Amino acid sequence: MTDINSYVEYFRTIAREHKEINDFYMMDINEPLDALRSNIKYPALILTSLSGNFEASNLDNILDSINGGFLIIGHLDQIDDFSGEMQLVSKMKQIGTDVIARMLYDYLKCEPLALKTIPGFHINSVSYEMLGPVFDNDFGMLFSFQIQDGIDLEYDPSNWGRS
Repeated sequence: MTDINSYVEYFRTIAREHKEINDFYMMDINEPLDALRSNIKYPALILTSLSGNFEASNLDNILDSINGGFLIIGHLDQIDDFSGEMQLVSKMKQIGTDVIARMLYDYLKCEPLALKTIPGFHINSVSYEMLGPVFDNDFGMLFSFQIQDGIDLEYDPSNWGRS
């Protein structure tokens, strides 16, 4: 089962180490909105909420299939600058692709934090979508991916029955 705190820290580390990413946020809408009021540093990586489901074709090898993702956003000063929007979105796609490449590298090299946070990462599960304008004339790319980890759903009677 993916450790959520480690998952957040993994992406915070990626944002801190990438030479062009200048800020990191969670997708609690209040965090980036507060940052907009206090000068968000662009480009920014915004980690989206996790979702998932359990998969079991039989009752052996139950999988926790987790959908994760992140936004890479930049800011455009001039409204209705279509050429600028396309250049910005292209740059955000490149930065997001760098993040995906780092995830794949860490996963294939069995980097301990990656194995703990993005187990079963499959490059063929990655998708992306252009977005914008969002917030205050921000544009970027939303990257989504799936990770899978085994989960033990063994009943533990010590968790049940209050006295």
